[in-house]
Amino acid sequence: MLCTIKNSLTEFPRPRYMPRLPASTSIILTITTLALFCSGCARLGPRSIRGDRFNYNKAGAQSANEQVLLNIVRLRYGEPIYFLDIASMLSQYTLQAGANFSAWKNNLDVWENPALRAVYNVDSDPSSQRQWGADVAYTDRPTITYTPLEGEAFAQRVMSPIPPSTIIYLSESGWGMDQLFECCVQEINGVKNAPIHDITEADYWDTLKFRTVAKLLRRVQDAGQLHMEVEVDPETKDMYLYTGEVTGFEEEARELRELLGLPTEKVSKVKIEAGGIRDEENEVIMRTRSILGMLNALAQAIDPPADHVENGEILVTAPKEGAAVTETWLRVDHSRTPSSEAFVQVYYNGYWWYIRRSDWNSKRTFALIAYLFSLQASERATQGPLVTVGAGGS
Repeated sequence: MLCTIKNSLTEFPRPRYMPRLPASTSIILTITTLALFCSGCARLGPRSIRGDRFNYNKAGAQSANEQVLLNIVRLRYGEPIYFLDIASMLSQYTLQAGANFSAWKNNLDVWENPALRAVYNVDSDPSSQRQWGADVAYTDRPTITYTPLEGEAFAQRVMSPIPPSTIIYLSESGWGMDQLFECCVQEINGVKNAPIHDITEADYWDTLKFRTVAKLLRRVQDAGQLHMEVEVDPETKDMYLYTGEVTGFEEEARELRELLGLPTEKVSKVKIEAGGIRDEENEVIMRTRSILGMLNALAQAIDPPADHVENGEILVTAPKEGAAVTETWLRVDHSRTPSSEAFVQVYYNGYWWYIRRSDWNSKRTFALIAYLFSLQASERATQGPLVTVGAGGS
């Protein structure tokens, strides 16, 4: 028995349990893994631009509209407003890919000696095993930086009067003169717009003259006869407005001159002053609103919930009998549940406040507010304390 075992050990060598893979298999596996990894890295950046730019653009615009609506509703309740600007948006992407393959084979066909199999404690049946695996990891880490609008930046963008030149440039960019005047101008040559403060019945005054000025300008504008150019004197910094030729609207021009107290004869060049006292006959004193004043005026037209009126949360007064009220350029509805017809909506004080998608005037007013915010911005307005929030994780 012992001799048999000795002869078997001499005749048969020890088996090799981990044979090498063929060279062709290793090359194919290496090429496949590198191709998977490199192709993902090469295409990830360019492909992300289309989706990210659109999605961030859409989210930023929607968030800005919601912030404006929220602050208008706050003003209707007599509460302070707060703006938080998005200073920067940064996305970091990581793509990792890997693969592995292993093989094991145990061929016992040559192990015919039962004693040898008993020594090595192996089964008499041949066996083989293959293992493979692959993994891909994708990580998106967006980082958004917020800037609270306060201090000098708040004063510059929200509380500074809108320059008269901005109103003229906006009229040349597609906005109606009636909307620009009734939203952005408080007084022109002594003709007053509706008040922007919390008012009582005694504070109301007739705005018919102001509305007439705005409507006449809009009528000429709609006919394509309102062509205005602004000139600024480099020495005195005085601003002049060239009105151009108005054909077929002589009656409207005469009425405008009478309402604004301008010379009755035809005038092509008018000096414009932003506030102050009128000391020249051929001069227009335009006292404009700030964005805060504009938002305050728009907030006054919001129809409040009945229960909030009863408990005194909102001040409501009616205009004096016979007084002409400025047209409502912003209509904000409210309900206990979210609206499916909303262009923009926010939840505040137990109600959903929203603007309908079909409300053209209100949507144009929101666009006007957005452009005014941009035009009122300055380089110093973007400075200040920053709050950086990591919006995602690995």
